[in-house]
Amino acid sequence: MVLSCWSTCGGGLLTSIIAATAATLVSAAPPPSRIPHERRDALQEASWAKLARAPPSDVFEMRVGLAQRNLDRGHELLMDVADPRSANYGKHWTAEEVSRMFAPDPETAGVVVREWLANADYSDIAGDRVKLAASGGWLVFNATVGEAERLLGTEFWLYEESESGVVAAGCDEYHVPAHLSQYIDFVYPGVVMAESKSSFREKRLARREKPGLMKRVTKRQEEADCSEVATPECVAALYNIPPADKAHPNNSMGLYQKTSFYQERDLDLFFETYAPQIPQGTRPTNLSIDLATWHYNENDTYVSWPDEADLDLDVAYPIIYPQTTTIYQVDDEYYNLHSANGYFGIFNTFLDAIDGSYCDYSAYGETGDNLEYDPSYPNNKTVIGPGRPDPYDPGTYKGERMCGVYKSTNVISMSYSTAETTFTDSYQKRQCDEWMKLGLQGITVVGSAGNSGPLADELCRNGSATMLAQSTNGSSIGSSTIETVAHAERWASSGGFSWTFPTPDYQKDAVAAYFADHDPGRSESYNRSGRGFPDVAALGKNLAVAVLGELGVADGTSAATPLWGAMINRVNEERLAAGKGVVGFLNPVLYANPGIFRDVTTGNNSLCNVEGFYAVEGWDPVSGLGTPDYPKLLEVFMALP
Repeated sequence: MVLSCWSTCGGGLLTSIIAATAATLVSAAPPPSRIPHERRDALQEASWAKLARAPPSDVFEMRVGLAQRNLDRGHELLMDVADPRSANYGKHWTAEEVSRMFAPDPETAGVVVREWLANADYSDIAGDRVKLAASGGWLVFNATVGEAERLLGTEFWLYEESESGVVAAGCDEYHVPAHLSQYIDFVYPGVVMAESKSSFREKRLARREKPGLMKRVTKRQEEADCSEVATPECVAALYNIPPADKAHPNNSMGLYQKTSFYQERDLDLFFETYAPQIPQGTRPTNLSIDLATWHYNENDTYVSWPDEADLDLDVAYPIIYPQTTTIYQVDDEYYNLHSANGYFGIFNTFLDAIDGSYCDYSAYGETGDNLEYDPSYPNNKTVIGPGRPDPYDPGTYKGERMCGVYKSTNVISMSYSTAETTFTDSYQKRQCDEWMKLGLQGITVVGSAGNSGPLADELCRNGSATMLAQSTNGSSIGSSTIETVAHAERWASSGGFSWTFPTPDYQKDAVAAYFADHDPGRSESYNRSGRGFPDVAALGKNLAVAVLGELGVADGTSAATPLWGAMINRVNEERLAAGKGVVGFLNPVLYANPGIFRDVTTGNNSLCNVEGFYAVEGWDPVSGLGTPDYPKLLEVFMALP
């Protein structure tokens, strides 16, 4: 049986000179030593149990990811177009220019084939069995388990994932020639395993309940003031946001959605009550990724609540209208509604859809989406559940992953986050590089800092930053009340320092001033040299919403994030009207202009009896630089070229 479920790469054979030299190559001396290239980490070991050795005659579809060029220069290149002091500020790149800059060296594939894959001292694989992917990013060939074990100096086992029952093949570590290690980023299957489609265990899943910790929704109080129900009118007054009067055709605001689907009647109720200038029936553009459902189905007991999707639209629309919104809804109904790990992997299928090269490029030992975290397509899984046929197909996507099918909007707001401790460093670094590549193209990414105070997650486990908050190439959004840090009994605006990424240059002065003037001590509980977050904050308490036909309020950085995204969309609208480009990556401009913020100096994000950080003068790891004053924000960006 073939253990890999990946499709053929679609690329042709390697160039004739590679195939010819590989076929005639004879090794005159013993090959150089091999070294370990990748090992299974503790997180992976904890979730996968060994069952038995993989049968030696079974066949893998092997992939060797080739190391990309210039990733070490990525942040420098981004600063060249994002730093307001740079002569190249705003001179964003095309997608093609980005691809050329970071593509593997064209000669790398030939070296790897000649000196390893088709070298008889290492391998039983003939050079003409190896193909190069159309992207040039990886080599692909079929190999038996026995051939793969000899090639990689390892043993392949069958493993079972504890939560889902997935059975997959992989190894604890593998080896590559020492002199080729710099050219090889990743081998699959290996530490990242290949799922056996025939071995999936169906799992009985209960009805999904709405998340209870991240947001609070209550019935609207009559005659409430802005601190109790922050209506669009309150938000506009708080940040001095005038009504919008422009709608550039290429300036829709993007919203990432996963496991939450807006309800159309909720939008109409919200518009009627709080934003009558928006016509009834106004809807976002819905872009479905991998057969994602974009609307809420109240007649299905297996549903995800619409609170997150409704909240994003309720916050953004009154600020940007008559500009439009675009929803990027990810993943089929199995992963959204029925999978035990439906919330585990994050952002990758979205990034696949807006950047085709992301589907298969290799970096930090990650090639393409990660089986252990991300949805796998084609999806042939079924589930067993009360009131369903046995087994039941909940709406699975049978096609190949959607790669490069949509164009990104100028601004993408992401109200979802998960602890950086959830994923391997390589998973996070590869993703962070993609935010860098989007920034080079002038795309602004704003992400929720999270709602777990100084902790890793809402389960009171001590930890660090949240994804995307910890990436140096995106903007992390914290939440505040009208006057102080947003905080409640069961949640608090996340803030702290990353264990994965160092303090970026644009932030070093602000972080250094924080430690010099307001050192919180307790250095053993956080990484003083890590990327500090959030960058900025906005109102995240008692935002008016309409959910399931009722008016209410919602809390959290999930509310603050689309608020920031909407303001930046407005800034882009004004720049486009003036014949300028969009702003792209925000942080260098924001940190260079702290005077445009209202400093939040009261409150803290302590939670679960764990002491958090305190808001102070200047940047702090609770409210960032502070909350915005829209006219000042606009003035700064309009003054830039």
